[in-house]
Amino acid sequence: MDEATAEAIRTKADSHFNGNISACIRCATLQYEGEVTPQSANSETTALLTAILSQLKKIGTNVNQTARQINECMKMSPYGLSASDIQPFVFFRNDLSAIWGHLNQIKERL
Repeated sequence: MDEATAEAIRTKADSHFNGNISACIRCATLQYEGEVTPQSANSETTALLTAILSQLKKIGTNVNQTARQINECMKMSPYGLSASDIQPFVFFRNDLSAIWGHLNQIKERL
């Protein structure tokens, strides 16, 4: 639930149920006879963006750790860099491809 929805529920509960959110929700649920509204694209987009941000944070952490390791290797021997030291960047590329997929899903919904 987003903050605007939570605030609307709190406001309604304050004005009609002495601040009792549970009573407000029970009353609304038991008295509702209308059509069920489908989940909005907005909440789906928010979920996708949350997943993307999480993936980006992980990639950023991994890039920093890999760069730190490479810098340490380079301090010991400037010519000591091997292909295996660069291998994590292939994984980062794959992770970024997944993020591009999520972003394209969001673009199609807008």
